[in-house]
Amino acid sequence: MTKQTANAEPQTMTDIVLREMTAEDLPACHGLSQAVGWSHRLPDWTLAFECGKGWVAESAGLVVGSALYWKWGSDYSTLGLVIVSPECQGRGVGKKLLTTLLAKLEGTKVRLHATPEGKPLYEKLGFVTTGGICQHQSPELHVIPAPALGEDCQLQPLKLEDVATLTELDTLSSGMQRSALYQALLDPSSPARIEKGLMLTRNGQPVGFSMLRKFGRGDVIGPVIAASLEEAKLLIAQLLSESSGKFVRLDVEGALGLSEWLTGLGLPCVDKPTTMYKDGEPCICAAGWRNFSLITQAMG
Repeated sequence: MTKQTANAEPQTMTDIVLREMTAEDLPACHGLSQAVGWSHRLPDWTLAFECGKGWVAESAGLVVGSALYWKWGSDYSTLGLVIVSPECQGRGVGKKLLTTLLAKLEGTKVRLHATPEGKPLYEKLGFVTTGGICQHQSPELHVIPAPALGEDCQLQPLKLEDVATLTELDTLSSGMQRSALYQALLDPSSPARIEKGLMLTRNGQPVGFSMLRKFGRGDVIGPVIAASLEEAKLLIAQLLSESSGKFVRLDVEGALGLSEWLTGLGLPCVDKPTTMYKDGEPCICAAGWRNFSLITQAMG
């Protein structure tokens, strides 16, 4: 997810200093996201920072801008949490941050999700639209029945020992290699550990997995990676059936068939960020594996 607007009168960059982000900057970055109306918690920022790298923009010693990137192996990267404080928008801060990060991502296919305000800037920097995300959510999920499993299917809880398998399936679906992310999400001692995780097998072979964890205003379901739409629905429905009365969110790929189904379950689409790539296109797995629901809009 990225944020860039231009409501203020253009000014110079002479008082703006860019530097690498440190862990000590996270409270200030959290404040930036609050200032532009994003729901990220401080722990959400911490996970994003620990899995990637970032830069901040300072003015008079105060953090007024942020941007993070994640290199997921040698081929794919993602970019997000690009925020400029309202009082500094229109001064070229966002463009300077993005230019700095893109120089570090040369040689990779870079993905981001843009707001309508940010899209023109990303197009100027060479990004092209490749699709879109539908953000679905319910502030208080009603009761959803658990799905019926076929005799050849089984749901099992995810374990730390599953990291290698999850990484392999993720790479099949997206081209990204995110073992460090899955290690953090499944480590019982990690502050970022998931609340629930499921592996779906058919005749003993993995055909998908899903995770539910704390994020923003409540819970988020993602990633959901599966070999087919029906298996993705089964994984999501099981987690929804265990989430009655809670705030639940999913960020799903708009073209993969989940959006209308989720709306029918009582989780309407509330936002539609644009998926954009620079120097490449999304990975398409010939075997049908897809990343149906994102871990976050920033990390893909």
